[in-house]
Amino acid sequence: MDILLFFFLGASLASFIGVVVERFPEKSLITPASHCQACGTTLPAWDLIPILSFLINRGRCRFCQVKLPIWYLLIECFLGIVSVGYYHHILSGQICMTILLSVLLSLYDLKSLGFPILAWLLPTLGLFFFAPLSPIFLILCLLGILAEMTDIKIGSGDFFYLASLSLGFSLTALLWVIELGSLAGILSYLLKRCKHIPLVPFLFLGYLLVIFFKLT
Repeated sequence: MDILLFFFLGASLASFIGVVVERFPEKSLITPASHCQACGTTLPAWDLIPILSFLINRGRCRFCQVKLPIWYLLIECFLGIVSVGYYHHILSGQICMTILLSVLLSLYDLKSLGFPILAWLLPTLGLFFFAPLSPIFLILCLLGILAEMTDIKIGSGDFFYLASLSLGFSLTALLWVIELGSLAGILSYLLKRCKHIPLVPFLFLGYLLVIFFKLT
């Protein structure tokens, strides 16, 4: 029973992250009530249950039948599994919080190639409960500020995100994250030929790979 509760907690956090990505910073996170983005109909409580509502409605809005993005379901399942990993002491609190931050920033980057500084700052402050301030963190933040002030090819948000990953990570592990994320980003560019590549999701992938190999 406890495992199910932790899984549901993780899935619920994923659902909330979806709301944040859809609304912040242009709209309020509180009002209006959750509604279908296509038809505007306010959703009843049973349509807000993570995973189950998606499966019962077959991935569509109950009212207008518009197809919902599959990432809703995937992220809810993923964070549910992460929460269970925390319950079994496989994943630390710091790793879980970093993953939550990474999912949030990755979805923002995929949606708009943007980096919400406030949405990054607040969870990152929470990471200081697990790891002290490090020189690497400060250097990466300075590089982020420099990138914001100048026209270089790497976005400032990528440096700020790497700064968050550096908390509790060795320089060697962080370099592996950068290398793996960069390789994945280059591969995506070669396959899609996009003009702009959202780098945060690929850095997040690199982070997950490093965490996986550290745990195995």
